[in-house]
Amino acid sequence: MKNRPSVRIIAGRWKGRRLVVPDGARPTSDRAREALFSILQKRIPGAKVLDLYAGSGAVGLEAVSRGAARATLVEKNAPVVRENLARLPAPHDGVEISGEEAGSALDSLSRKGVRFDLVFADPPYGSEIRALRSRGKGVLEEGGILVFQADRGTASPAIEGLTLVETRDYGRNLFFFFSKDPQARPSKLPGAGL
Repeated sequence: MKNRPSVRIIAGRWKGRRLVVPDGARPTSDRAREALFSILQKRIPGAKVLDLYAGSGAVGLEAVSRGAARATLVEKNAPVVRENLARLPAPHDGVEISGEEAGSALDSLSRKGVRFDLVFADPPYGSEIRALRSRGKGVLEEGGILVFQADRGTASPAIEGLTLVETRDYGRNLFFFFSKDPQARPSKLPGAGL
């Protein structure tokens, strides 16, 4: 049996626990994930988090580890995310896993009126993000933040109804921060840890 790559949870109740990475996924480096959570640290406790294109589930599970109230992890290769959740000590309250495509999940959540304080989206290379572009705003709470992750050199996507308020660069990872408030900046976003 071949060794599978893994990532670790950096902080919180599950600190140090290893998560397996699905074949073909490009996990966010520990350094980039740590930087992301440093920026958003004050927004995490009690937050409702949506992790689209979750891969290993590391971002959503890190958020719960750090005190988010709940996280919905959307990943079409859901068995890997379920395996990772099972590796973590209980309780797993507040973690929901969806095996839907991102577009179907966004439609379903929007129909149900489910809204999130933080939405993370790290789509695979070359994937169609039309659903995120047109429906990402619909699952975001007022005052919420949508973080779109891409590789260096990627142009920022336009997301209908949201304004790009900041871009951060960590090695090969770019984070684009979107808000419904065009005047917002990460240092001025409620709860931003900058």
